[in-house]
Amino acid sequence: MRVIRLAPICLLTVAAACEVDDPAKGGDSGASDGTDGTDGTDGTDGTDGTDGADGGEEVEWSYEGETGPEFWAELDEEWATCGEGEAQSPIDVDGSALVPTRDAPVALSWGSTSLRATNQGHAIRYEVEPGSTATYAGTTYDLKQFHFHSLAEHSINGGKSDVEIHLVHEDPADANRRLVVAVFLFAAIEDADVTLMDPGGPLLMDEALALPVSDTPTDLAGSIDLDEVFPTMTSGWASYAGSLTTPPCTEGVAWFLSGLPVFAPEASVWAFQDVYDFNFRPVQPLNGRTVYLHDSAPM
Repeated sequence: MRVIRLAPICLLTVAAACEVDDPAKGGDSGASDGTDGTDGTDGTDGTDGTDGADGGEEVEWSYEGETGPEFWAELDEEWATCGEGEAQSPIDVDGSALVPTRDAPVALSWGSTSLRATNQGHAIRYEVEPGSTATYAGTTYDLKQFHFHSLAEHSINGGKSDVEIHLVHEDPADANRRLVVAVFLFAAIEDADVTLMDPGGPLLMDEALALPVSDTPTDLAGSIDLDEVFPTMTSGWASYAGSLTTPPCTEGVAWFLSGLPVFAPEASVWAFQDVYDFNFRPVQPLNGRTVYLHDSAPM
């Protein structure tokens, strides 16, 4: 597999440099209305903690070989959407094809949470206590969990960041309606200001990576303020209507891709990738969906 690591400057916040205009409303069913997840299961996050599925009925799947992404649809009849779906995630964001919009992007209100982590065997997932939300198009979603993929699942103009963080939100009135915020993280040789993955850092990532594979969260010492450790944006969001990126690949998920990159020390990123590298689904066909770029304030 040929993987191009994305240059940090080529992100949505510097659209002109990358010739990226905008990802916003969520594809044809857009983020503006695509927040109405259609099928899905429990919406809190699947066996790998990607975007909120329950991973089926204990069917083994992986990122390579006979249980890898190209075979997911064949492993369980409930996962047929992985092969037949027309609005699958992740995608490659083509900067020359983005559609600008001044619709208000997702509004985030994240707070503090204790540290509860799970090593699911496919990803490290952190559970989030009630109180953190994302609001879009009149609906407020509760942040349920976040997890990490390496390399990134989404690409921009064919390039990938070193890590992609997914923050999975769920409509409290309908667990099948989800909104996922994606943050792109790069390894920095020096002057990195994000210590999420550092040993003893705010997420205690070294302790989480050392956990045995399990479906049961483990309480880690301490807590974090999510609003402090993740960047806050008011513009530069890309959005489109997509799916879960793991089985059962449920569609109707509203995706918001952050144009503000974060940077972590190179050694910390490499330590993470020693445990989880290439736990990403290949990009999927766009199939006519529109990807939008939210500009600044709404009209």
